[in-house]
Amino acid sequence: MSEHSHRDGAPAVARRAVAADTADTTPSVLAIAQVVVRNAVPVAGILFFGWHAFNVLVLYLLDTLMMIAALCAGVARAFTAVDTESLAGRANTEFGLIAAGVFIAGFMAIPLGVPLIFMANGDFATMKATFTDRGFYIGAAVQAAMAFMFYIGIRRAMGAGATPDSLRLKRRFALIFLRWIAVLMVAYFGIGQLFGHYAPFLFVIVYVVVSIVAELAPDRFLRAMPGGAVDADGATVVMSRRRKR
Repeated sequence: MSEHSHRDGAPAVARRAVAADTADTTPSVLAIAQVVVRNAVPVAGILFFGWHAFNVLVLYLLDTLMMIAALCAGVARAFTAVDTESLAGRANTEFGLIAAGVFIAGFMAIPLGVPLIFMANGDFATMKATFTDRGFYIGAAVQAAMAFMFYIGIRRAMGAGATPDSLRLKRRFALIFLRWIAVLMVAYFGIGQLFGHYAPFLFVIVYVVVSIVAELAPDRFLRAMPGGAVDADGATVVMSRRRKR
């Protein structure tokens, strides 16, 4: 969202935000390759560099929660009067907004995180090893920095006159949240039990595939997920046609 750092008017900010979440179009071969390669990096890390699959899964969950926190903080900012008269006032406001986002994400962490037990097939030794791995904390710190920069981008856009609707924050939330929900749906079907010790790797593959689909065909992905259709482009038109019938 770095393009929002420019001093554009609200209409321009809104157009650029919408462009970032375009409807399903036919992407170029290069664009498809970039999306696939970028999302497949963790798979390569597991296969060739000794990354632990369960660590990657937990980082995916953290990424989901951190991005949700950033989005919630951004929405809260739209309804909060910012004290611009003093540095302390601005700092307190920003801290309060970020804390609100973290609180909401933390509340969601329990229902979203508990299924990790099933994804590891109850292997508590593997789960414990994750939290003693230095590389895991480095990855978490990088994700936290990226989520913070995402929030800064939202804040700058709103400072230029954008709104949560023009930035399509609800749609962004759906695309982030439903990726993890798709993984949970696979976990609750009990498929992981068929893979034993390799179950975490299976769920990494599922998350990677879902992420690729969500990036290349976001509207199709949203329509395929429970409750996601309302955030897909063209949903309003479809709903109005159904009402007329």
